Amino acid sequence: MSTITAWLRLMRLGNAPTALSAIAGAWALYGGEPFQVASVGVAIVAAYIGGMLLNDVFDQSFDEKHHPDRPLPRGLIPRSHVIAAAMFCGILCLTLAGRLAQTEAVILVAAIALYSWCHKSSVWLAALLLGGCRGLAVLVAAAMLGDGASGISTPIVLTLTVAHGAAGAAITVAASQEHRQRPGPGGVVPFTRLLPLVVFILLDPPGSTLEDWATDPGMLAMLGWLVWEFACERKRQSKQPGQAVGAWIAGFSAVDLVVASWVLHVPSMALAAICFVLSRVLQRFLPAT
Repeated sequence: MSTITAWLRLMRLGNAPTALSAIAGAWALYGGEPFQVASVGVAIVAAYIGGMLLNDVFDQSFDEKHHPDRPLPRGLIPRSHVIAAAMFCGILCLTLAGRLAQTEAVILVAAIALYSWCHKSSVWLAALLLGGCRGLAVLVAAAMLGDGASGISTPIVLTLTVAHGAAGAAITVAASQEHRQRPGPGGVVPFTRLLPLVVFILLDPPGSTLEDWATDPGMLAMLGWLVWEFACERKRQSKQPGQAVGAWIAGFSAVDLVVASWVLHVPSMALAAICFVLSRVLQRFLPAT
């Protein structure tokens, strides 16, 4: 394994596009200049990568016994370099968040650090913290693009936050059991996403006729998301059920595509779709967990 590949594995780069797509909902709602949107994306991805690096730092002793093929146990990268890179990512996130999203970014970085430190102590605590991190990423993006606190208080943003947070918690529980024959929680993952997404329909119904519902971009995107969740469930019941975890993670971008399609914001729709495809492609070469 080369040094570059080792760094990419530490960063879980295969999942990073799903962190980037977390800005799609806020971008669809509030718009933004290209440089501003790019700053939001870099801030969220930096927080994600920093968390992945810290995860391996705190897991080094565990990995030396159970996953000796990981980069740190193999000595491919000095531990001090990984710590420095994680700190840089956290500082970059806080700097880019600026005044508008300062509080949300501080809470996000703190939650990431806390998760990395204690996620092995309790699956349920890890699920709570990881779900919080996924939800907070949405709030940071909304605050940065939506003029601070006013940007995070809209029903769509709060619903998307719940969708990501609940799914993040459910996937964490599933990932902790991926070594089993049929890792859980199975249908709980799409269920935790479905309930918040139904709120979008209640907030903004597609129309009064069947044709309105059948041709609405948001409904078509939701249909595509449902098909994907069925595919994830098939992976969970296959001979390699651990593959379902990576597929569930890619589903974050599918949910972001639903929201962007509901608002009918083409640039954010394209971003979410590209992130979904890119995540699945990268996961073929870099492990999702």
